[in-house]
Amino acid sequence: MDNTKNVVGLIFFIIILLLFAVGGYFFMNYMLDDFSKESNDDNGITELKEIRIDATKDYIYYENIEDILHEEHIEKQDVVINIKGFENINESLAQELASYDEEMLSIDEATIPEGEVCTNEANLYSFPYREYQDTVFGDYISLVINDFTYNCINGSRIENIKGYVIDKNTGEIITEEQLLSDFGITEEEILTQIRERLNDTQVLDEGTQVIDIEGTISDIQNGEYGTVKSLSISKTGELVINFIVKSNVINYNDSIELN
Repeated sequence: MDNTKNVVGLIFFIIILLLFAVGGYFFMNYMLDDFSKESNDDNGITELKEIRIDATKDYIYYENIEDILHEEHIEKQDVVINIKGFENINESLAQELASYDEEMLSIDEATIPEGEVCTNEANLYSFPYREYQDTVFGDYISLVINDFTYNCINGSRIENIKGYVIDKNTGEIITEEQLLSDFGITEEEILTQIRERLNDTQVLDEGTQVIDIEGTISDIQNGEYGTVKSLSISKTGELVINFIVKSNVINYNDSIELN
């Protein structure tokens, strides 16, 4: 009887050892393997590098803001592209803006056409100035720079459009060719949509068409990006063409979300 008990006890002891062995095997091969995979997955995540020069500020911000012509809501402000590698571009943009001060013409210095009256708080007859439009959407950072000249009699006239679309992950400029490819848009499709826009917005002045449709299309077709046109990304993630419209009154800027 004692021998039987001993045999039974030995069998139970062996079974317990087997359970521990099998359990340990599964723990080592499954639990630790899963943990290892989770750790490897964590290690495999590519953390986005900080591309900003100053991580406490936006990707694009403005400084040295001052009024030029308050009643016309025209300001002077330096734009800062707060991205590493854009230091030289920022310096160039600041120098361009500073040079505008030299082109300011006061009312006292100007020869005003007979019969015209020109008055404003700043006593300015004409000057160049710059406006900005910036957006951040997904992986895109966009900046559009519009250069104008202001004349006390005729108002504001767009002179130049340029801009940058930047990859928020790398801090690199995305070329126009790459943007068109990524969004599946061709230059011909852009011209078609611009022509439709101009036809829809055409107005008559004493029977004469104000918008020079053919002249505008020709300038955009033959002009370079950074002079009469620029691409950007809208707040909703659409590709946008910004362009100059020729007019027999005064040239102005317009934009279209491309589809």
